[in-house]
Amino acid sequence: MAKQYYQGDYGFKTILGRYPLFKSFVSVLKNDKSNLYLETNDGTMSNIPMVKTIADPREYNRVLDILSNGVKTAKFNVKTRDNITDITMGQLTWRYYRSGGRLQNVFDEKGNALAASKPTISQQEDGVRYLLTSAKLQSKQNINKAIGFSFGKDWHDSFERSFKGISDNIMNPTTMKQYIFYRDSDKSKPLFLNQLTDEQILPDKKDNWNPSDLWAVKKSSISALTKEVAKLYKDVSKNNDIEKLNAYISKKFKAKEIIGISLKQVTKSIATVQKVQTDAKYMNSLSYDGILQKFKFDCGNSYFDILLKMKVFKKTVDYRFRFRPRGASGQVKTYGEGQPVEQKTFDGAISSDVVDKEFKDTRTFESMALRLKTKSNVLSTLKTSSLNKDFVKFVEDDNFKLVTVSGQQDKLSDYEIKRGIVLLYYIYKFETTSNKQKTFKSFYLAAKKLNEFSSIHFKVF
Repeated sequence: MAKQYYQGDYGFKTILGRYPLFKSFVSVLKNDKSNLYLETNDGTMSNIPMVKTIADPREYNRVLDILSNGVKTAKFNVKTRDNITDITMGQLTWRYYRSGGRLQNVFDEKGNALAASKPTISQQEDGVRYLLTSAKLQSKQNINKAIGFSFGKDWHDSFERSFKGISDNIMNPTTMKQYIFYRDSDKSKPLFLNQLTDEQILPDKKDNWNPSDLWAVKKSSISALTKEVAKLYKDVSKNNDIEKLNAYISKKFKAKEIIGISLKQVTKSIATVQKVQTDAKYMNSLSYDGILQKFKFDCGNSYFDILLKMKVFKKTVDYRFRFRPRGASGQVKTYGEGQPVEQKTFDGAISSDVVDKEFKDTRTFESMALRLKTKSNVLSTLKTSSLNKDFVKFVEDDNFKLVTVSGQQDKLSDYEIKRGIVLLYYIYKFETTSNKQKTFKSFYLAAKKLNEFSSIHFKVF
């Protein structure tokens, strides 16, 4: 069991829930509550509430004096001088003790986890899945315990907003009880779901076909689905019939037997819930509508953005492609992501396969860049290199139209120069692509996890 510490009011409220007599101490401690922490084991308080302070002996004794002077009817039993005191009033005994060290797994006075590490994607998805399975909102403590992770306020807010969005737009809590919710990345999910999402029968990566993170499956339909999908899987495998697969997903979606749900962290006050279905009209409506504004790229930057406008039917979407190196320190292998400019979270990664198809030789160029002998700045290094001459001349002539570039002659580290040159090459590829309409549309769809073969699902963000 892991220790968790509840700060001030959050800890007091927990104690008061079992021991109302503790109310006598709350008003006395109001000025010092922020440095008092109720100790729990995975959210469970011991029979003798343990209240810890991070203080030196003088500060510990100062608060002890406030307690003894403020609550005259209490009895104080000093176990260890300057460290532990048991305090008794009627049927309540609680322990006041001190530590000079740091606390981990701390929850602030509103019940939010402090300094939580980032949850894994599975934990993020399981947070929503737990609420849907419960068919009701749960306390932060229950969510953390169920998932085995102390989520921060941002994630608890997101879980609550996601649950409300799904409740209001997809299925209400009463209906949720009719379903089992499976995480797509869980390989132990039913065979028929693994068959439906098997990349061996898909024309593209699974997430580009259907990016659902959760599958809501109607309990009463599981037996029939198992038999139907077994036959469908054989047919699609044999004939590579993606249209037949999509027709089946669409039929079961409309019958509310299988509902795919794609999740993103909800950073706005209300979750957006969209039903996503690619059709010919949607695909034909998409078009690149020019640059929104020129991104200011300094050669020392770790990333660059292409800020663009996309037409989707009659609506114009302000969008961002962001490219940056990912992976081990010192590497320059670069990846792209996409998001609406006003959205805090990314829609998704632009598949490397899509980038390679449009830009051809970027992976080879990255390998060459790592072997460069650098010359204190980007421009000098390029001029003395054997890299693509057209690219070098393009940078020298500063022919950029999609971004503005600075810092070409700034003194940078060896790695910064190599990274800067790789990012400039990606920008060069954007600038010189012969069919911007095709390239930008392709990247946009890849970030949105859509293509002409995509199947129906809900998106919550």
